[in-house]
Formats: sequence, C-alpha cells, structure tokens
Amino acid sequence: MLLPLIHKIETGRVHSLFKRGINIEFDDTHLFLSAASEPLSAFGINIAPDKLADVKAVVRVGDLVVKKQHALVIYGEAAIIAIHYNDLSVMDLSFPTVICQKKAIQETVLYQMLEQSKLTEQIGLELNDTAVEHIEQLINLPKQNKQTQLALIDYFLGRGLGLTPSGDDLLMGYTMAVMAFQVSQDWLDCLAYKVSENKTTYISIAYFHALLHDHLSENFVALVKLLDTNNREVIETVIKEIQQYGHTSGYDTLYGFWLGLTMVSKS
Repeated sequence: MLLPLIHKIETGRVHSLFKRGINIEFDDTHLFLSAASEPLSAFGINIAPDKLADVKAVVRVGDLVVKKQHALVIYGEAAIIAIHYNDLSVMDLSFPTVICQKKAIQETVLYQMLEQSKLTEQIGLELNDTAVEHIEQLINLPKQNKQTQLALIDYFLGRGLGLTPSGDDLLMGYTMAVMAFQVSQDWLDCLAYKVSENKTTYISIAYFHALLHDHLSENFVALVKLLDTNNREVIETVIKEIQQYGHTSGYDTLYGFWLGLTMVSKS
C-alpha cells in the first residue's frame, strides 16, 4: 500500500468496479483496491486475490467505505469487510531519481526500444493534422510560451474515451519525462492549473494529482528507472506490462513518455 493514503480518517463511496479492482472515491483522495498480483497504483492498496474476490462479491457502486485508524472498512450489501493495515506492507512509490543525462537520452536502450515499438499504431489518440501539429509543439516545448503550453494541455486533457482518456495518458507519460529531468517548472504549473479546472475524468485527475505530488504507479516507477539500465530483457518486460493497461492506455502513456524524452533530449 501507499502510506499517505491511510493517514486521514474519512468516509467515501465505491466509485466503480473492474476486473482488476475497485475504485473508491473520498472527498480529498482516491483509492484503488486491487490484487497483490497486480502492480500497485499511485493511490492503491493491494490485497490477496482471494480477499479481493470476497470484496467484489458483496460490494456495489455507491456502497459506503470508511477509512478508520487501523482499517479500511467496506459496507457491502451482503457483508461488512475490514482490511486491516497491519496485514499490509508499505511500498515507496515516490518519483525516482535518474543518473542519465539529457544528452544521453537517445542513446539509452529504453529510448531506442520505445522508438522501435511503433507506438503510434496502437495509441487511442487520432493522429489528424491538428493532433500532429500539437505533438510537434510538445517536442519543441522550450520554444513555447506559457499561453501556448496552457493551450497544448487544454487540447489533450480529456481527449478520448474511457476512465483515463488517451490525451490524459499521453500527458501523464510526457510529464513523467519532464519531471525525470526537471526541465520545465512552467509546464508543471500549467498542468496543475488546467487539472484544477476538472475538465477530465475523476480517475485521471487523481492520477495527475499523484504525479504532481511526486508519486507514480509501481510500473511507472520502474519505467523511469529503466533510463539507467541497458538490460533489454528487463526493459521489454516492463514495457509489455504497461502495454496491458486498459484498451490503449498503456500505449498512450508510453508514447507520451517517448515524446517527453525526445523533447528533453533536444532542450
């Protein structure tokens, strides 16, 4: 589990149910309850697969959930289930530090493997002339003023379908590259401002809030760290795991990350 999630005692509701887990909405936070066999979410608690199955069998969207001092309590229709924090282990999902230098990015095995992955054939974003023009602006971010950056974010934010639209996933990946090399505080300020306008999905906003507070999902922590390794087998494993996210979500995020790395390498 991610430790900051349990510090505050509050009530929430089951937001949505999926094969991989349960989204729970609180006033100020979000929580994704999933199986221990899955990568930990940036706002997640992972429990034993059989325990998760028990929870999913009795809960419905809208059911009450209470974060108490020692446990997360879910008030299902047929049963009340408590998940005790003492039974869980803590994982550090803070944004990792990389050794890789900007000038060496395009020489890394990770960058080259992403470039060869033909990500544009798999992403959910329609690459029409307008989208391509905005992508070119992302690659040349240092040349863009703050107003242009705000307009760029406005274009991608909420664009597409699903709980995390393709445009959001692209922005997530792109911003991970920006943060890995600390190249543009203006970009982070613009993103925080636009996210605060609540123009995209609740789930996407939760991911952006986690990212802007230096927290990533487990697989994305691993992805950023790959900038410092040449082990092709390890890199391929992480990329393939991320590609399994959603319908195109993983591909969209990887493409955004590659775009961000391209921008940073040219800055």
